[in-house]
Amino acid sequence: MALITSVRVDIPEHSVLVKNKDNTYVQYTIKAYRNSRGQPTSKRVSIGKLDKDSGKMIPNRRYYELFPEKEQAIAFHTVKKSGSYAVFSGIAEQLGLEKLVRKHFSSRAEDMLTVAHYMMCEGNLMYYLSDWQEENISYASAPLGSAALSRLFASIDVDSRVNFFNDWLKLKYSKEYIAYDVTSISSYGKGMESLEWGYNRDKERLPQINLGMFYGQNSMLPLYYRIYPGSITDKAHLRYMTEDTSIISCKKARFVMDRGFYSAENLKYLVEKNCIFIIALPASLKYCKELIERHRAEIINRYECSLGIGKPYGKAFEVTDLGFRMNVHMFYDADKAARDAELIRIEVEKMEAELQEMKEPPARNLQYDKYFFINRNSKDGTLSFRRNNTGINKALDQCGFFLIAETDFKKTTAEILDIYRRRDVIEKSFDSLKNDIDMKRLYIHSDEIAEGKTFVAFLALIVRSQIQNLLQ
Repeated sequence: MALITSVRVDIPEHSVLVKNKDNTYVQYTIKAYRNSRGQPTSKRVSIGKLDKDSGKMIPNRRYYELFPEKEQAIAFHTVKKSGSYAVFSGIAEQLGLEKLVRKHFSSRAEDMLTVAHYMMCEGNLMYYLSDWQEENISYASAPLGSAALSRLFASIDVDSRVNFFNDWLKLKYSKEYIAYDVTSISSYGKGMESLEWGYNRDKERLPQINLGMFYGQNSMLPLYYRIYPGSITDKAHLRYMTEDTSIISCKKARFVMDRGFYSAENLKYLVEKNCIFIIALPASLKYCKELIERHRAEIINRYECSLGIGKPYGKAFEVTDLGFRMNVHMFYDADKAARDAELIRIEVEKMEAELQEMKEPPARNLQYDKYFFINRNSKDGTLSFRRNNTGINKALDQCGFFLIAETDFKKTTAEILDIYRRRDVIEKSFDSLKNDIDMKRLYIHSDEIAEGKTFVAFLALIVRSQIQNLLQ
């Protein structure tokens, strides 16, 4: 319903205020009752928006339908805001995004672009879309209600999405490194097959879907995504995302990933598929610890290994521990070494204090044996222990080091570090998707509607990412 911005009225009784990003809307209770389970339930409609300055309400047309006695002579204006549309449409056209949406979604394109425009500006909650359309210029001329939106999202089929991704990657992917990562999106919905319990990155006790994404490090744009069930681990899903590259015009891709995707099987698979990779290695790996022990003296404070002021020392070593050839770049950061060493000292003293309070030996899986020799077979039944200085010193010797593996073989150690550090673009993109576009939760009960809505959110994310690129 269009807001009548020239008028301010008192907020009626039985109204509630609902905040949505920058605006607070007024909803009027038209019916209150108890449902079949005896729970208090109410039906509300939006009747306007709160005017923060006056404390009154800017009414919409629905307000005058409910309160006809309040109607007064009002000059209805057809003036609409055009600024956000000028930005969105200009960038969508410049990127070639608008053309591809029209090509692959034809009659649905206007509505899809309108919803993407709305999501970029207002977020994920569709309840106020028709109000927003009355106030803002966008692509679609007809208002989009909840039923129309459900039909729209359900109609965005997988074949059309794949064809779009094919053309989008042909347009924007240029043999650059692809930052690959996964995020989880929680949901209260119950009808989605892909909604499962898994590792929730937002620490919410809710079932979720997982969303894996490719993000171009040169184009600085989202390139591709895929939804998969929430219980599947990141390591397990990497193979499926890699297989997708043969479908979406992204063969022989170059991936940069964090250590969460590491497994020997995953790296072997990437090599078999001729995919170049850069990945951080977990510090707990045996061959990584051995590499640091063998070569640490060649790097620490060695000028020939300096990567520049404010940067760590680094050197590359070729290894074949996993059955294939790859470079492992070893880095040493003195500041990190000091922080890591302090944490170990704190941990040792904490464990020692805890052991002194114990009457019985601790279980072996509690890690006390890492830093202490513990007598578990004393004749008098008392607990005795002493520090394992060799074990403590071994841990201290590992402080300050981190390792990055790669199969590029053409990049210097400094270039590999720079490429890896630039993978934070995808983490910022996920933050924008969840907070700016408000996709941290799905209020949907159908997989096909969730897929369609996520695709439109992906379009909004592309435009928003380009805005950020232009502002930097």
